[in-house]
Amino acid sequence: MICPWAYNVGMIEQIDLNPSCNFLEAPLSGETIKLRSWGQFQGAQGVALLVHGLGAHSAWFEAEARELAKRGFFVLAYDHCGFGNRRRRPFKSYKQWIDDLAAVLAFVSAKFTGLPLYLMGNSMGALVVMATSQIVKVSGIVIFSPGFDGHPKAFTPAYKISSVLSAIFAPQRPVSLPYGFELVSRDSSVREWLEKDEEKRVAVPGSMLFELLKLSQHVLANLKATAVPVLMITAGQDRIVNNELNGKLFARLNAPSKKHVHLPEAWHDLMFDPQLDEVADEISLWHSELGKPCTLIRQS
Repeated sequence: MICPWAYNVGMIEQIDLNPSCNFLEAPLSGETIKLRSWGQFQGAQGVALLVHGLGAHSAWFEAEARELAKRGFFVLAYDHCGFGNRRRRPFKSYKQWIDDLAAVLAFVSAKFTGLPLYLMGNSMGALVVMATSQIVKVSGIVIFSPGFDGHPKAFTPAYKISSVLSAIFAPQRPVSLPYGFELVSRDSSVREWLEKDEEKRVAVPGSMLFELLKLSQHVLANLKATAVPVLMITAGQDRIVNNELNGKLFARLNAPSKKHVHLPEAWHDLMFDPQLDEVADEISLWHSELGKPCTLIRQS
């Protein structure tokens, strides 16, 4: 069943990445994780915990998080083990990403009670969100440009083979990511900001790429175990992940409700795209529609 609604398509003229967040700390076993937050919990309509992708960190959500806060969400984000301000933390397995998210979620759900709580992940972060949602209790998940598989023109067979060999024979040797910022965002000011970002990662150990592959396989093997509503938002100009496969897997996804929004003109990192306000609108709309008996698929 297709459910129609009215909407306004807008474009952000200038994507402001100047920090506007507050910080709080979440204690974990043997470590304290720094969380960024946007908006106010008091009076919010829901809590959104944002999970970043490969090479990124929580500050990349700055503009999108502000848009979500404007729509009444209390927004939080943190850095994965191996990235951002946790770049030097020892990384051994994709299970660390899942365990970290579960621990942060436990902290957030205990501290901020009484509101719907959503996990929202971008690219690799979407896989972490999907895997973690199988072992924790949340109100729903949002996956942006999910990284079930790389785009065939970026993640070529030769690159994949080389990465696996590196993981086997030189697991800590850095392997450059097979794409540059020219594929991340269509906004030139964002690309300039990314070039200057001191916490980005444009190369990761081969072992980490192999663990990402294992994470993808884990999620694919458990698609039918998804027990919460799912919103997937994909970008039509994505040249980093495989949208064709994303669509096929979404069709197979067994969830209480699911909705797919496809933005034909958008690029991979939707939190950097001029349509990021529309992304926030879609999330707010999805939140208000949860519980309605329909599967929604729309192209704007």
